[in-house]
Order: sequence, then structure tokens, then C-alpha cells
Amino acid sequence: MKLLLPVFLFFNLLTINAQPFKLQMSLNSGLAIPLADFRNTDLQEGSFTLPGFTGAIALKTRLFKNITGTLEGGFQLNPVDVGLLGYEKMQADPFIEDLYIRSEPFKTIHLLAGAGTGKQLADKLRIDGEIQAGVIFSSTPYQLYKATYYLLGEDYFEITRSRDISFAYGASIQLIYEITPCYHIGLNNQFLSSRGAYDFRTGAGIRTDKRNITLWNSSFSLIVNIL
Repeated sequence: MKLLLPVFLFFNLLTINAQPFKLQMSLNSGLAIPLADFRNTDLQEGSFTLPGFTGAIALKTRLFKNITGTLEGGFQLNPVDVGLLGYEKMQADPFIEDLYIRSEPFKTIHLLAGAGTGKQLADKLRIDGEIQAGVIFSSTPYQLYKATYYLLGEDYFEITRSRDISFAYGASIQLIYEITPCYHIGLNNQFLSSRGAYDFRTGAGIRTDKRNITLWNSSFSLIVNIL
């Protein structure tokens, strides 16, 4: 209770003295939806990903009268559809009679800077939009395969992780409701796109797989005016 009391007094002081914000913090949590090649079930171009989790934290400041600047960091975890991946692997290799796959999720971390503007729709309702650019740190999943081959018995093999840093760009739109002058809630929709290149060591040397990363992040936001 002694620890919570000063925290409670601090946030009440912010609410009482809240002015048009100079610095705003947003905490986002929601659904990361793969799009296009990132969700496709093609062995050459697709990543076989499923909808997963996204989380992000953003700091926004007012640059001009109605222009804002944002710095955002977040991550996405997208599970792999191992059922369809196994089916496609078996179709591509007629010597496999059965295939079992265990896979980690496809992981991405984004760091973005953005600039945007907004419009007041009603007394406490606002819509903001911005364009963003930055980098994505991505990691392909570690995968373990148990294959049963025709006339050859069983065999285990693995595909290790590969990582890449790539340029990313996107845009977001956010519907914001003002609970108090200091605390807001929002619904945020964000489009992200990048292209990663992943190196794998094979018996024939180094192979580089290029994959498009396209995501639609739909999340709930808790927004606090810090300054």
C-alpha cells in the first residue's frame, strides 16, 4: 500500500494538470495477421504462417500544430502451419511416406519512426494516421522433422534458425477515445512490409532464401499523456 499510494497520487496529478500533450506513450497488444506471400503455402515463396500475437510500445510527440512524430518498437510471433507445410513437403518428395514437423513461430521485431496527423471526429473521438519506416529484425523458426521414407526407414533432421535485418515500411490508422484528458484508449490497425534474406548451410554450400514479410497488426491501445 505504501508503494501504490505515491503512484496513485502521481497519476491523479497528471490527470488534474493535463494539457495538450507534448509526449504521449501508447501500449499496444493484439493480433498479427500475415498477408500475401508471408501466409502463402508455397515452398519457394511462402512462409506458411498463421495469425499470431503482436505487442508494441510507442512514443509520440507534437512536431507542428497538427503534425506528430512517433518512435515505435514492437514484436510479432506467428505460428507455422505445420500440417500444410508437411503436406507440401510430401508432395514435393515422392519418397516420403509420412512426415511429422515441430516448429517454433516465425519471429519479427520492428523499430519504426513515423510522421502523421489526425482529425477530431467528435468531442472525445479522434482518428490519427501516419506513415512509418525503419527496420525489421526477423528470425525463421527452428524446425525438427521426423520423416518416414519409402524403403529407407525413419530419419530425423532439423532446420536451424536464420536471422536478418531488413528495411521496413508501413502505415497505421488509429481510432482514439478520450476517457480523461490524460488517459485514452484506441483501436490501432497497422500495415507492415519488408523482405528478408536468410542464409542456410547445405551440403552444396550456402543457400539464401528470400521471403516477403507482410503483416496487418490489429491491436487495442492504452494511451497516456506523459507531458
